[in-house]
Amino acid sequence: MQKLITSVMENCVGCNRCIRACPVEGASYVTTMDDQLKVLVDGDRCIACGSCIETCHHDVRDYIDDTERFINDLKNGASISMIVAPANRMTGADSGRLLTWLKNLGVKKMYDVSLGADICTWAHIRLIEKEKPRSVITQPCPAIVNYIQYHEHGLLKYLSPVHSPMLCTAIYMNRYCHVNDSIAALSPCVAKSNEFEETGFVKYNVTLRKIYQYIQENGIQLPAESTGFDHPESALGRLYSMPGGLKENVEFYFGKRLRVDQAEGEHVYESLKAFAKERLDNLPAVFDVLNCAEGCNIGTGIDHDHTRFEMSNIMDKNRQSVLRAFDRDQYEQLFHEYDQTLKLDDFLRAYQPKISKRYAASEQAIEKAFMALNKDDETNRKFDCGACGSNSCYDMAKRIAMGFDTPTNCLKMLRDDVIEKQKTILSIATSNMNSINLLTEDMSDIKSKSAEINTAIATLNDVIERYQSISADILSISTYINLISLNASVEAARAGEHGKTFAVVAQEIRSLAHKTKTTVSESAVISGLAAESIATVTSMVETIMENIDKSYISISVIDQSLGNTLKTFD
Repeated sequence: MQKLITSVMENCVGCNRCIRACPVEGASYVTTMDDQLKVLVDGDRCIACGSCIETCHHDVRDYIDDTERFINDLKNGASISMIVAPANRMTGADSGRLLTWLKNLGVKKMYDVSLGADICTWAHIRLIEKEKPRSVITQPCPAIVNYIQYHEHGLLKYLSPVHSPMLCTAIYMNRYCHVNDSIAALSPCVAKSNEFEETGFVKYNVTLRKIYQYIQENGIQLPAESTGFDHPESALGRLYSMPGGLKENVEFYFGKRLRVDQAEGEHVYESLKAFAKERLDNLPAVFDVLNCAEGCNIGTGIDHDHTRFEMSNIMDKNRQSVLRAFDRDQYEQLFHEYDQTLKLDDFLRAYQPKISKRYAASEQAIEKAFMALNKDDETNRKFDCGACGSNSCYDMAKRIAMGFDTPTNCLKMLRDDVIEKQKTILSIATSNMNSINLLTEDMSDIKSKSAEINTAIATLNDVIERYQSISADILSISTYINLISLNASVEAARAGEHGKTFAVVAQEIRSLAHKTKTTVSESAVISGLAAESIATVTSMVETIMENIDKSYISISVIDQSLGNTLKTFD
């Protein structure tokens, strides 16, 4: 099966929306790239339902179709005719102008798929009347067929063998209108590429979204005139592109004699799983299912700006137009003509189960995954927030056990981890606050002691100044004593023999005065050095005081910041 969904992984933010939307377990899986969680597509499990494209908000998912190949082949002269889905009408006034442009580009014939839808209804009715099956799942939708063939083999026996309206149209063109050209489908559906690849009747899947992208990117102006189809107008088959369209067609013929149930959109695959497990006598005669919630009118390969009410209004106008043109007798007449001209077997197909890798997880592996998620009690195991994309914590653990996900994708585990880290940060912040308080107290003590040192130094300065004053007085006195002793020596010399003893005394006094002067001079030098040292210490203490003041400011800022942090955690 061709892999149709593409990804621009640098755009992926790991939001898990695509996992939540994906109907096939493991088709979207989580991996880590450059330390970031990314969601990838497993092309071997993907059914091309397009739900990931529709749900992605980051332009990660896209798809491939045959638009460029189709246009290039037309330009190179290939002979191509085209079938056009009813959803083309949803493009408004451009729908007919688009067909004109395609004709001008070289398309040979244009057929409305509504014609094939009428044949599809006829084939279903004849099949039901002929084989009287207990229950039938109708299959206009290739994503549904992919799902059953690859992932729900038990439903193959219920799957209607009637081709889709597009293939009924292509077969009718080829076998009954003898259109031998290659056939391209102007479609609203990504998965049609898989259907065309498997059946071989249609060569190109040209989606409406991609053809209009091509027109816009190449600056193409559509012609002013509109083009119609190369066959008579169809009947109620025009309603197939809306939800319950096949149901309405069948009930128009059978009335309420048959029970026809319908399902579409995101819950259709859950309904199919339930169908597979249901008792046979509870099942409807016909189960009309579509992948897209609003039917093919809002298919995976179409863009438009209509509201659902505008679309319903457009489809109702088609309905009323058909009902005015066709009553039940005319419908029966149309089917009678098909009985005469068509072979039912030409419009039937067989299905084969497709091999897809099966994944299983033992309860032991799931338990191990729960432990990796730190979910060790019933409350945590039923948290079921769905943020990981799984419906429940058990489903998440199962996905982890099968390798589709990783524990780091669990929001609760990350939240609990954040709470634990918050508690750690709170504890560290509290410890830092206590340390800051102690540091502030110590700095306050240092500042107080520094002030005491300054006071003591000031007192010592005063003492030294007083000592220097006293030393100056002593120096002055010693000078006078030296002078007096000199005078005494002179007088002793005059006294002759009687003054010798007094001369010795005067000499001793002079010597003592000289020593006093020397000692005082030395003390002056020492006191000068002491004064210089005291000045240096005073300067250092003043610097310490300034730094303490600056530290106080910094610590106050840190203290306020920590306080705000702690308030945040309260």
